[in-house]
Amino acid sequence: MLEEMATERGVGETWRFHTSEGLRLALASRPPDERLVRPEALVDLPQMGPTLHAALKRAGMLAPLRPRLVPFWMSADVGNCRECLAWTNERDQRCASCQNWAIGRPTGPCHRCGRKLPLRDDHRRSCVLLIAETEYDVDGILLDGGDQLWFGGPFALHLICTRAREGGLYGRRRLQIKRREAVAASRAARPVSVHLARPGQLELFHLARDWNRLDERRLPALTPAAKEVLDGFVTHIRARGWTMQALGPSIRTLRVLLAYLGGEAPLLEEDVRLLARRSCFSGARVINYWRPTGRLGPNHRANAYLARARRAADDAQGPFRPLVHRWIDVLCGQASQPSWPLAPSMVSSHVRLAAPVLCAWYADGVIDLRAITREDIGAALQPKRGQAASSLATALRSLFRALKRERLIFRDPARGVSTTSAVTLPGPLPDDRLRGTLDRMPSVRHQLTFVLAAVHALSGHDQRHLLLDDLDLSRGTLLVRRRDKPVHTLYLDDLTFRLARRWRAERHRRWPTSTNPYLLVTVCTAVDDTHPAVSPQAITKSLRRLGLQVGRLRMDRILDEAKHTADPVHLIRLFGLSPYTARQYVRAAHPYGGGPSPL
Repeated sequence: MLEEMATERGVGETWRFHTSEGLRLALASRPPDERLVRPEALVDLPQMGPTLHAALKRAGMLAPLRPRLVPFWMSADVGNCRECLAWTNERDQRCASCQNWAIGRPTGPCHRCGRKLPLRDDHRRSCVLLIAETEYDVDGILLDGGDQLWFGGPFALHLICTRAREGGLYGRRRLQIKRREAVAASRAARPVSVHLARPGQLELFHLARDWNRLDERRLPALTPAAKEVLDGFVTHIRARGWTMQALGPSIRTLRVLLAYLGGEAPLLEEDVRLLARRSCFSGARVINYWRPTGRLGPNHRANAYLARARRAADDAQGPFRPLVHRWIDVLCGQASQPSWPLAPSMVSSHVRLAAPVLCAWYADGVIDLRAITREDIGAALQPKRGQAASSLATALRSLFRALKRERLIFRDPARGVSTTSAVTLPGPLPDDRLRGTLDRMPSVRHQLTFVLAAVHALSGHDQRHLLLDDLDLSRGTLLVRRRDKPVHTLYLDDLTFRLARRWRAERHRRWPTSTNPYLLVTVCTAVDDTHPAVSPQAITKSLRRLGLQVGRLRMDRILDEAKHTADPVHLIRLFGLSPYTARQYVRAAHPYGGGPSPL
């Protein structure tokens, strides 16, 4: 058909080339199921549109013209918003959303596209929408080198919508659903960790794991056994009445440990504590949950006080170094003969006090502790005075007694060495210090601790270890259990009885599921599965704010009772004191044996 038209018009090869290329484009624009070419497709041809229209019409391959759905005059000047490029089908150059966006916002270049428009957080409106939509690209709308265009007007996307549209296709809830779907899909696609701990696997040598480079966004998938363990921990939390929001850090800690190490082999307490050092992590509840099950491995971390004592032993002189290490073993109950271990802080204190003396002896030419005599110990104690001399004498006696017990020296030169120090007699408190103290206590528990110290002369250690079952309100008694001493019975007066009853009622109201056996509990110890006693600060903090101390209150109460009687047996029965302590208070209350003052 084109050859016939070329012959009729008398044109050359250039006309034939352009019309043949245009005809190929027109034929290629047909849908797969249609034979005819639509007339509106010829409008988009770069050239030769009328000629091809006539050629196709002569060949019978031109489809009839369809009527317009929208008149031409209605669609004139209607298109996209010049700022967000959304199809608004309006005559305005800016859509209503972009106009509202520009109110009160500074204008500048966008950090993403570079266009100079009103910004929020250095991005224009369409870029903010696109970033929010493609943060979790569940639908695959993020284009490489281009942007997805949107509809404007009532179909425009929004970051924040009204309450009526909260559950619709647009708004914040939609973004949250996309985020959850993306997280679930990424977790399902994650592989299982290659570092799972196998049950019964032996350890060649121990190395502490470094959790500082942990990336929570790429956690491995949980094994079926790990999922069962995590679900059991969540069930345990709900059964105890704890909130999931408050214990979210504990759940996060167990989730990370199970993801990397698995749930079949026991977890190490060291890993739990190291991971709990990170922000938004907590390991106390995880340790308390795992320890009763027997699936918590031993803690390889050394005590800070014992580590300090071992370092001091390593810094000792060559001949004394193994002897100091053996001394530490004896103090810790790990020597050849079993013994009661001392507190780690006491062990560190003894080694710290004895280290300068050993250094001075080595400087004087002593290379064997078997050469130390009683005179050498006296010379070491001579520069010291008061409590410092007494503490050093105690450390040296402990050193030589331990070496004599381990048969490393033949005799104990420190045996019988004593120091003289002034004995401070107990003194009373001024009356104005105690007046109105009970009314200034912040809670029932603090009032009860104050009365137990000021009326019944109980020390802070005794109050911390009082048992709930030992409080008998029907008989008005409270049992005080002390180590290596008989049980002491307190007969409660009216004030103490009322405070004890109010405290037990408040404890049951606040922590009805608590299994802690101690009478005094706090927010932390009431829900702790290890059932610890309260810290000393829980008792002394409220008193220190008022300028008082538990020890001074106890001393004042016993001294006041001793002024009314010179019988130490009465003090022993009333307060459960030892005979020596009772005689000290009687001597302080009656310095002249009960007679008149010689002055």
